[in-house]
Amino acid sequence: MNILYSFVGPWVAYWHRSHEGNLVRGTLRSWPIPCKAKFDIYTPNDLAACPQVLVICSNIHSHPPPAPVKTPEAFRVIFYKLLLTLSWKLADATPRRILLDSAFIQALRAQLDWKESRNPTLSDLHPSLGNSDHARRLINSLRFDEFPSGTGFEGAIHLATKHDLLPVNERYVRCAETHQLPTQSVSSTSSLRLVICMTQQMSWRLMQAKRLSIDTSFKRVHGWQEFEFESWDIAHMKSVIGARAFTTSQSAQAHFILFQRIFEIASADTGCAVRFQYMHGEGIQTIIADGHKGQGLGLGMYCVYLCKDSIQACRYDPTILLRNLDPYDHLRRFYRLCLAHYKRNIRSLRGQIPKDVEIAMLTIASSEPHPDLEGTLKKIKRGGKKAAAWLKDKIEGTKFALPALYQPNSLIPLEIWKASPTTTNGNEQAHRNVNRDGVGLTLLGGIMRGFHYDENISTSLHLFDAFGINSSDRLSTHAYRAKRALARRGKHALLVYSSFYLEHSNGFQ
Repeated sequence: MNILYSFVGPWVAYWHRSHEGNLVRGTLRSWPIPCKAKFDIYTPNDLAACPQVLVICSNIHSHPPPAPVKTPEAFRVIFYKLLLTLSWKLADATPRRILLDSAFIQALRAQLDWKESRNPTLSDLHPSLGNSDHARRLINSLRFDEFPSGTGFEGAIHLATKHDLLPVNERYVRCAETHQLPTQSVSSTSSLRLVICMTQQMSWRLMQAKRLSIDTSFKRVHGWQEFEFESWDIAHMKSVIGARAFTTSQSAQAHFILFQRIFEIASADTGCAVRFQYMHGEGIQTIIADGHKGQGLGLGMYCVYLCKDSIQACRYDPTILLRNLDPYDHLRRFYRLCLAHYKRNIRSLRGQIPKDVEIAMLTIASSEPHPDLEGTLKKIKRGGKKAAAWLKDKIEGTKFALPALYQPNSLIPLEIWKASPTTTNGNEQAHRNVNRDGVGLTLLGGIMRGFHYDENISTSLHLFDAFGINSSDRLSTHAYRAKRALARRGKHALLVYSSFYLEHSNGFQ
């Protein structure tokens, strides 16, 4: 017979992580309670022939059994089996998130044959799993096995490589690349990591759109910015996404590469070259954004790249060749700023600038000729330090801002200007919708959740085309949206009036 347990010396062969995070060798500590119980454990030489183990206990225990802080191997196997039901969602799994996943909870209830009305917790599977840190370590161990390339950029590269092998109409992750960006220092560079996600159907939507909206979100994927091309699909009366990308830089050069790669992919998918109204007489008429300097300048740089070999004249000003335009000249022909962001930034200056200066700032954003633009700019300049800095930024810092706000200073035809959306609310709503699936995600988790969101939108559009079934009872027609906007403005005006009345009610009596 063999004795199962025997120890030599005070040292244990395994290393352990201390509370301070350091690795130390484990030591055997003497049990503080003088328990006289003794176990003799005997196992046969051939367990297959004799599957029996003999345990002999001498004397009486003087203490309760130790806490079940370790998860037995059999329960680990069950826990891992349950985690595998999460599929790709394992990339973002945490002890809390898995308890919010209906598929995981359903599998856990079935495993435990659960009959109570409340949902089971991990500790109902085994008490040791009630320790969230311990459960997280087990999740991380399985995640490493399931995603050997990780759930970050390397995992995205692996996924992009797999999608390259699929038919074109099934691809989603189109590139996962690293680009070197120049810096102010001649001897150094910075890197841009870029992941572009778009299906072939999204490419068609992007290339067929006439009025685009662009915006960047910072919440959904930890350490990454999420960029979206959005447009309004008139045929389906729905906001649709034309491209989704994850980047690590907001510089102008990074945005130039971003626009270049997105339109290269869209052109390859559709067989159509990107076209702008002022360049080709058809195609993209306007692009509206929130006014980010790097984003706007990068878009202008991309237009310079498109026209570098062109011998055509500008459709809006035939006296100038397209190849002679600089980035800001290109932006004057199609770029607009979101009025919601513009007004919000002005409201943030309240209390720091006079009221008449605030009103003067608001009057600049117009499609009609200003009665006294020069006088208004002088009033703003004399409105204090904050107002002068604001004006300097709009004229010198962000050179495309004034033409993108004031139509007479731009070269966009008036009818095209008025047909363009005035805000990036479509982008904001698209970000909000996809953020409902989770924020603070890993890159791989963000890509996969975006994939399912975009595929659900495509399915909804196909359903409408095939059967005329809309995603809601009412179509978002122009009339319905205008009516809703008027109702909201009316409610806002009523709230303002009520607040004014309550504030001055004593004076009215």
